[in-house]
Amino acid sequence: MQSDVFPQNPRERLNDPDIATRRMAFAAIARDPQPYDREVFEEALYSPDTATALLAYLGLRSMWPTPTPIDQTWKELFSESIELLVNRASTGPVQLRVAALQALAFAPESPGVALVERILQSLGDAAVMETGSWREAPTLPLVQTRHSMDLPEGFALLLSALPLGRERIQILKRELLRKEFHRLLPVLIALQMMPVPELTDQILACVRSNEPRVAAEAARALLACGGRKVYLLILSLLKETVDPRKKAIFLPLAARTGRSEVWQVILSHLLHSSPLVRRAGAIAISSFPSAAVSDQVVALQPLLKDKDPIVVCEAARALWHLGSMEALTLVENLFRSGDSHQRAIAAECLGELPADTAVPILIEDFGKERHGDVIRQVILSLRRLLPRLASSSGLSEHLLPILKRLMGSTDPFLRSQVAVLAGILGRSAEDLLLAALEKPEHPHVLASLIAALGHIGNSRLLVLARFHDHPDPRVRSNLMTAFLTGGQGAIPYLTTGLKDPSPRVRAAAAHSLFLLGQLEVIPVLNRMLLVPSPVSVLAACHALAKLMRVSLPILEQGHPLPLSLSRKARRRSHDSSEGPILLRFAELPRVFDELSIAGGDIEKTLWVLENNNKSHPASHPIRRMLASIYAFRGLSREGLSLLETCIRDHPGILADLLDAYRLSLVAGDLPRAEAFGKKARVVDQSVLNACIELSQSLRGKGAEAMLERLHTLSLPSMNIYSAMIQLKALEGDAETVLDLLSEILLARPTNGVVALKLANLLPESMSDLAKALQGYIQNLPLTLG
Repeated sequence: MQSDVFPQNPRERLNDPDIATRRMAFAAIARDPQPYDREVFEEALYSPDTATALLAYLGLRSMWPTPTPIDQTWKELFSESIELLVNRASTGPVQLRVAALQALAFAPESPGVALVERILQSLGDAAVMETGSWREAPTLPLVQTRHSMDLPEGFALLLSALPLGRERIQILKRELLRKEFHRLLPVLIALQMMPVPELTDQILACVRSNEPRVAAEAARALLACGGRKVYLLILSLLKETVDPRKKAIFLPLAARTGRSEVWQVILSHLLHSSPLVRRAGAIAISSFPSAAVSDQVVALQPLLKDKDPIVVCEAARALWHLGSMEALTLVENLFRSGDSHQRAIAAECLGELPADTAVPILIEDFGKERHGDVIRQVILSLRRLLPRLASSSGLSEHLLPILKRLMGSTDPFLRSQVAVLAGILGRSAEDLLLAALEKPEHPHVLASLIAALGHIGNSRLLVLARFHDHPDPRVRSNLMTAFLTGGQGAIPYLTTGLKDPSPRVRAAAAHSLFLLGQLEVIPVLNRMLLVPSPVSVLAACHALAKLMRVSLPILEQGHPLPLSLSRKARRRSHDSSEGPILLRFAELPRVFDELSIAGGDIEKTLWVLENNNKSHPASHPIRRMLASIYAFRGLSREGLSLLETCIRDHPGILADLLDAYRLSLVAGDLPRAEAFGKKARVVDQSVLNACIELSQSLRGKGAEAMLERLHTLSLPSMNIYSAMIQLKALEGDAETVLDLLSEILLARPTNGVVALKLANLLPESMSDLAKALQGYIQNLPLTLG
């Protein structure tokens, strides 16, 4: 029986010409990974397409989970980075927000619903596509890829990374009810990667959108969620639309259903007036799963005489894979004798053919081409093809003399790109690169040579180290990355790179040091996220995105990173054996020292906590106390926003739930108040039942009085804390008493009585905090304390 899942046979669709189909195929594999998929996941983990990389990351994490102690240490290591990235993803220039979202998708812990909703609330402001004030020009690659991720795709990554469950479905369902273009796109893209069949009916309304991109993403999401039952609907949409852009979208989708009635409809579109539709028809013919090869050849052959080169090249690409030699000759002629537009399209087409066939054609004319668009496309195609060259073909050795000749060109741009291509070839090109490195070179060429040697894995530190003070930051940045292959011997050079004036160099040095087991470099990247410079923020976002996607279980035995994490996990287990968990933050004694200077003045207290929250965004006690002060000042929405992050980290604290319920009511957010009220009642009831059970087990004249008191606590309130503390003290559970006092202090930071009790009960290991609390209490006004 044919499966309802789209795409069917996903492992056969990983090289599909359509990027959306490739992503859906990858998503299908990631949802049900098999041991033999490991190689596919590892190859895609650092793909330039972040969506594919995310799916590979999720597949690896599902199949090969990290041991719990190391995983917990990994999460704590990046906890502050996550908070800073959330802030960057919620506001600011679009380019910075996209970079932050790309990093957040690989967060060690799947983003919670509260975090995603917090970022989604800012999406309306992003619709105006703010550009920000750029004081520095960002350093761009010499040749950019064809597709850069936009903001909707960035938000889609975050929605795709959400844990599967009812809460995710509710968010997606709510967003689908919105009509705004910028709110629909992230959901529709996310549904293609992580389908939810229950939402098929809601997606239907979006398929008929007048906006072509919404219609396109909705149609793909419809196929991913609805399977075979929506095939006829896609066909009817194809027939009824007159917009060429929509027809070009629906044709390949309809073809992939494989239904016999679709074939004739596709054939009728091969004569359409729009070249976009004719090209889409060629794609549809070539990807039709159940068509006979002879029928495909007959349908595609007339398109070789089409007047538009994009149609000709698409038909030729498909026919070549079907065995036509004439098709290759036609593309080759277009590449060598057509106008610049035709040559660029032909170069792109050659990039989709087998490497052994296309590389000799492209490399032969590489040094002769003068038109910028054609050169760019030739380079992109060669970069795509060279990694696929079979090592046994001997073509790599044949290419070396050509690359050596091109390296002698007078054009520094050409030499720079030749260096990149030589690096892709691997070890066979090492001597060529080392020889070029000995000559005086343009900074861009030198940077590419160093990057290529790093890609190959050259470990000759002394050869590279002489460029450590080169004036061009691009050279120094690539040098920091190349030093990684030098192992522990490169650490002194990399440590120097952390002090470099260029953000890009500092980020590259931190990245390499981290992979060499130097875990303490993460705060360097965190500080870069706080700097106003967009270049600094971009560099830190990209570095964190690469580091967080590292899959620890698949690293080779003896790799320094897992060894360092294991040592840190053992120390963490030893250090966290005493004291309330909510107060185990190194910065807390200093914060209470500063609060004691504030002397209970609310404005000064607010200033101290806000500044410390900027410096330590992952610190739970700072965020919780700041939320309390916001509530005291009447800033209910600000307080509620912070409280939600606290509840995400510690969802079972009754004081937090009660305050969130109260602030939601004050802010007029009744749905949120109802949700928090429900959670508070559940927690309060479970605590009350536990207290009653404990009271009944105790003996003494105070037990009956306690039982009577407990029976009066019919509604959730902070009064239950007094009963809990008394009962746990009678039971001798000092650890729980400390935890309860900590919850009250953070919820009511001006309560001097609670602060004094807590300071007197803290263990010796937290003497610094106890001393700071004593000083804080002495400076609290009587009206507050």
